[in-house]
Amino acid sequence: MATGKKKELNIYFADESIGFFQGAPKAGTLDVYGHVEMASGIIDNGFIVDPERLLAALQDLFRQYHLKPKRIRMILNSQNVLMREVDIEKNLVKPAEIAAYVDGELGKSLHFPFPVPRTSNHLIGHEGDKTRILVVGSDDKLLNDYLDVFDRLHVREVAFDLPALCLYSLFSSQSEVKYESLMQVTVYNTYFTIKIFEKDFPIFNLVEEFEAPAELSYDLVDNFVERVANYYRYNMHHGERAIDNVLFVNLGASANDARFESVFAAKPFGLPYKLFKFPEQPESNGGWTRSSLIAYAASFPKTGNLENINVIDFRLDRPDRRIRIAHRLLTVAFLVFSLVSMVYIPFHTTNEDIYIQENVNANLAQRVQDLEAEAALLPSFTQKERNYSNAYDALVAYEFSVSTHILDLVNMLGTDVVLTNYDVATADREIVLILVGTSITALNEYLIAIYEAYGITGDGTDPERWMDGFPAFAFVASDMIEVTIHHA
Repeated sequence: MATGKKKELNIYFADESIGFFQGAPKAGTLDVYGHVEMASGIIDNGFIVDPERLLAALQDLFRQYHLKPKRIRMILNSQNVLMREVDIEKNLVKPAEIAAYVDGELGKSLHFPFPVPRTSNHLIGHEGDKTRILVVGSDDKLLNDYLDVFDRLHVREVAFDLPALCLYSLFSSQSEVKYESLMQVTVYNTYFTIKIFEKDFPIFNLVEEFEAPAELSYDLVDNFVERVANYYRYNMHHGERAIDNVLFVNLGASANDARFESVFAAKPFGLPYKLFKFPEQPESNGGWTRSSLIAYAASFPKTGNLENINVIDFRLDRPDRRIRIAHRLLTVAFLVFSLVSMVYIPFHTTNEDIYIQENVNANLAQRVQDLEAEAALLPSFTQKERNYSNAYDALVAYEFSVSTHILDLVNMLGTDVVLTNYDVATADREIVLILVGTSITALNEYLIAIYEAYGITGDGTDPERWMDGFPAFAFVASDMIEVTIHHA
């Protein structure tokens, strides 16, 4: 049995099921765990489509299992979260300013494919004059939609977690061996993820969808494992460090277990590897479903350096709980008032409208007085201070962003070339891409295409042409290259 938080309900939403686990509240009682199936169309790729039906499903679950959680740990779908490792100059950014720095770099040097990204920042360590930060990003609407549902269930606190971190904690609790560099490959029904844990920190993240059913696409997983292992060893660590072990986890359909094991048990990866074994629960004499296993894994405490990522805090802008309750009470009061008002004669209704408008006018008049009083207290600035402010605004107006160049390069990608990673060196005016192609010809054609489209020609005054010379490239693997592009 897990040794984590006893009164915390761990919950994981797959598109068609909800897995949950709650540790035994006291000695002599049993853990509460399981999963419930959901109709299709309630959740799609982790996003809530029908919040009312999801609320009803959770209410039925709580009633059936006699759950009254005040705190929930929600494990986010792997497809809805991305991780980036960021290096920051220690002498430029203080620890208390890291969150503000990361927010300022969103859309500039740090990109997430969400309309409104929310980030959680975690210190990895210091190397020389650099501070290494792990930035975890997700979608603002997705996170708030789930919190809105939990609010209606009277849940006081919600903490977020990630499947990879939970499974890593569960595996670490079962393994007697500590790995410096562990690659965790998790295979779902429609996609797979590759995470690299270096000294317990997840420093590499890849999510790839299957074009065919998972059991027919295991060769694709094999191919990516080899590529990522080589990239980690030779590109990230210049040949000085390699993957210690590969952990394969099957979170697809349970019917694929035998197929999964027969395929990967026979693969000569050239790397030590393990197949994750589902734990058994003695009191139930049974195993775990996929969704309930992830919820169960979340109950294991993070150990080692992973303790720094015990909770994913996305710093969401949500009103205080007391304010939300007050708003609900006001809404209920307004509805009652409206229903009662409908039985009064029109004359009384008109008088009520006049009374309300008079109150509004009085409030507005009071607000005007307050604003006038506040305006009188505003500080005055010297001409020198105004000049500094104007100079700052002018510099910001001319601030250069490389994001448009990144979009230019992404828009030129075809079906034969995939961008797996990129890096930006602002000081060197340099963009580094990691590309995977179906053939060397496809990669060469892509390099020629981007140079023809954006290479500087003539007198160099064309604003659409920003690439300073033909891209330099080097092969990482047979079908993977590292491309270096300099921009004007």
